[in-house]
Amino acid sequence: MIRVAIVLCDDLGRRISTQYSPYETLYAEFLNLAAPDILETSVFRAHKGDLPDDVTSFDAVVIGGSRASVYEPHDWIPPLLSVVRCSLESDMSTWGICFGHQVVAAAMGADVGPSTTGWNLAAQNYEMLDGPHPDVTDPLRLLAFHQDQVHTVPSGTQCYLTSPGCAIAGLSGDNVLTMQPHPEFTPQVIAAILAASRGGPISDRDIDDALLRIDGPFSSHRASELFWLSHSGTA
Repeated sequence: MIRVAIVLCDDLGRRISTQYSPYETLYAEFLNLAAPDILETSVFRAHKGDLPDDVTSFDAVVIGGSRASVYEPHDWIPPLLSVVRCSLESDMSTWGICFGHQVVAAAMGADVGPSTTGWNLAAQNYEMLDGPHPDVTDPLRLLAFHQDQVHTVPSGTQCYLTSPGCAIAGLSGDNVLTMQPHPEFTPQVIAAILAASRGGPISDRDIDDALLRIDGPFSSHRASELFWLSHSGTA
């Protein structure tokens, strides 16, 4: 069994979580796509002050998504960054998805901030650059929901994933793999999140447009393979 710490940084919200699986289940199901029945997961909620006492006791840690920004003054973000730095200094795998991608990058010294192109919502097409595996070159089509982005590539990593709306959409390095999109999302989940976002900072026009672009197929299985390739040391 491979022990994975799933570090949540937000909740789906009561209205959504009563209809669909909670975040921790979405992440576990995503990782299981390429490596079924080998996960032993422990769930932590960083946004509620719950973090692993010793993250290095796990084989891998995945940092999840959030409505928060890594540069905002939330009291739970500095301890989260400390845990990520601890994992980065070890031989364990450090994985990040969406906000988690930004957290890992920030922990390594990268610049993270608002996108210059606005919100990236619903289905996006991502080009694979050099790495994390030379045999993996096909583009990825994945769901996205973000406004913040990583603006610089931290030392010790390379950008392996890019899109017109997000230049640095994925980072790979020794025992590190991150991606800005949400490979764990289903069309039903992102539709519910978009619907629940009305009346907020995203315009109804942008939400309506995004809802037209949530149908698959998506590359979630391929994305899951990338995470496991990075863990096995073959990426």
